[in-house]
Amino acid sequence: MHGRRFCVDATLPHMSDTNTASPQGYGRAKFALRVWEANIAIEADLPEGPVKPTALLPVLQNLSDSMSDLAVLHAKRQGHVLSCREGCGACCRQAVPITPVEARAIADWLDAQPEERRTALRERFRQAAAQLEEAGIAQQIRTSAKSGDKDAMHALGLRYFALGVPCPFLEQERCTIHEIRPLRCREYLVVSPAEHCAHPETKEIVGVKPPVMLSRILGRWDTSGDPQAEEIILLTMLDAWIRKHPKSEDRAHRTSPELLQEFLGTFARDAAAAKSGPDALLKGADE
Repeated sequence: MHGRRFCVDATLPHMSDTNTASPQGYGRAKFALRVWEANIAIEADLPEGPVKPTALLPVLQNLSDSMSDLAVLHAKRQGHVLSCREGCGACCRQAVPITPVEARAIADWLDAQPEERRTALRERFRQAAAQLEEAGIAQQIRTSAKSGDKDAMHALGLRYFALGVPCPFLEQERCTIHEIRPLRCREYLVVSPAEHCAHPETKEIVGVKPPVMLSRILGRWDTSGDPQAEEIILLTMLDAWIRKHPKSEDRAHRTSPELLQEFLGTFARDAAAAKSGPDALLKGADE
């Protein structure tokens, strides 16, 4: 993909220039992207002053959905039909990596649930983590992630799937946190027959690749928005991550415009460096 296919206008208003339609203490942020032939415009009310990056997640989720919609549109033009449907939860038994920012946001959501609901979900997390630790997969995934060995990670992903460990938020084959689901879940869409999703070892799953993987950009931030080396945090092991990363460690020391400018700058660089264009969107599920 050539850089000229992407044009990023990331000029944001000062948050002190509060739009009259915004709630008190919030400012109106606007930015526009041109991806291939599509124009994507996003507006959002964001808190004024220094914020933690979790405040940006609704904007990034919206942008991620737009990236996926664009990829699906191009796949459709090539004669492919999206297989993903509500009630199909095969992919919810995969090893789903989440970013530190998403881990904190999901942990906050979990803490806000009624006690009975929170207790039930934490028990599912406990059972999932125990199963993964017993199988020895959790530690192997952490070790392989540091090595950057994609073949080893793929093999471990297949072993993980074979265990049949469901996402703790999966109920009756439906995602119960669909509105706030991780970016990696939003980026995973397939056009191959749905029955293939239950057998990833056959390599017959064909996915739709979004123009830019926003999960990889967000994964370069810690919970304060500071740069970090990418790490693997399994959604099913969220409780273990929470114990090691107390919320008191998070800092709010940059404004929403500053964080968005940095994120969109990385977006533009990743887009310019990407090799695939709108006519080469399909990929194997393990890529």
